[in-house]
Amino acid sequence: MSRAKIAALLFALAASPLSADVVIPSSAFASGRNAAEFHSDVRVFNPSTTPVIFTPVFYDQSSSETITKAAVTLPGRSQVAYDNVLASLFGRSVGSFGPIRFQTSSPLVVSSSVNNVNGCGNGSVSGQWLPGIDVQGALKAGTLVQLAVSADGSQGYRTNVDFINPGSSPANVTVKVRKGDGSQLSSATLAPIGPNGFFQRTLDDGGTFPGVAGTTDTNLWVEFTSDQPVLAFASVISNASGDPFAIVMTPEIVPAPAAPVASYSVSPASPKTGESVTFTDTSTGNPTTQLWDFGDGSNSTAGPAVSHTYGAVATYKTAHAVTNAAGISAATKDVVVAAPEPAGPTDVTITAYTWAYDPPLTTLKVGTTYRITFKTRDVTHGAALAALGLQDCGTITPSTPCVRTFTPNASQIDTFTFYCLQPSCGLGHETMTGQIKIER
Repeated sequence: MSRAKIAALLFALAASPLSADVVIPSSAFASGRNAAEFHSDVRVFNPSTTPVIFTPVFYDQSSSETITKAAVTLPGRSQVAYDNVLASLFGRSVGSFGPIRFQTSSPLVVSSSVNNVNGCGNGSVSGQWLPGIDVQGALKAGTLVQLAVSADGSQGYRTNVDFINPGSSPANVTVKVRKGDGSQLSSATLAPIGPNGFFQRTLDDGGTFPGVAGTTDTNLWVEFTSDQPVLAFASVISNASGDPFAIVMTPEIVPAPAAPVASYSVSPASPKTGESVTFTDTSTGNPTTQLWDFGDGSNSTAGPAVSHTYGAVATYKTAHAVTNAAGISAATKDVVVAAPEPAGPTDVTITAYTWAYDPPLTTLKVGTTYRITFKTRDVTHGAALAALGLQDCGTITPSTPCVRTFTPNASQIDTFTFYCLQPSCGLGHETMTGQIKIER
């Protein structure tokens, strides 16, 4: 196979520009257990030297409202602060929570802290840092680790898990809660999360994740899969103090693909001219593209199995090239094409009758070789065939037919009647039993 043919399999993939839309997966201005009150403080930083314009959008899960604020121009190399962002920027009151999206086409760094401003019920402040996540970082499969639950609500920890769909199509998410050793504690398929939708539950809420309620464990983890890319994070909160810490999603490790190793089969292995030959890919490495070279100047990229017909006797040097994301491989094979074997005689059966005023007629073609089997139904028979240039059939019985091979020629074009030669035919002399018509 030529280098040009192999190179024809390689594709240049255009890289899609990354969006700079950034999502704070969860924000809160809300009351919690043990007199806790949560505020979210947000910082937006412009890492470039030129101004950046962004539009803040809040998806309030308490009221199902979408609140879009006026676009903000942030000078280069500067940062803007929004303390208790749901109140100061979006005008929300206590009881609001949900994700915030900062829509922009420019590089932007967003981070937040979620603070309990009444820790231990005495006004102390404790909190967690939560990074903004670029929507291009959304995952279809990932994990949340270092989670915990407690059967006693006054001590230990509780865990809230959050899923955000930053896309335009509903996301169907399946979540599995596992113990540290990998054994499954619970599984749930969430209701579809709509575009820019948000899902938040406590692991041990008693309904969403059956089997978790009543468990005390500080070594849990969650794996999730989704048909649409989603953002996920967890908040692990001390039941005693209300002090939280954040866990952001980790992508599943996908093994690097192995380069393919080309191989293929040819069936039949020794084809004849005019016969359909099937080439079947047997390569390893899950190739994504295929090129077949049949050695006679023709080729195909039709797929893992193709058919081809050769018109001339020859030895053809065939080749097969395959590619995947990890590389390219090619294999070759000689295909020896032979002439077709001469056709065998055409089988014809003639059943002779004891007597027939209108005997059965068998039509034969000039130049075709026939293997004629003369049979009889019930009596001892014979057939006079000398008129066809054939040896007569002396005795024919139901168990011993007479077989003759015959190739009519142009001088024999006519209709011939053949007769019974045996006294047992019934009349003691020759009787007409059948006819053979020879035509071009």
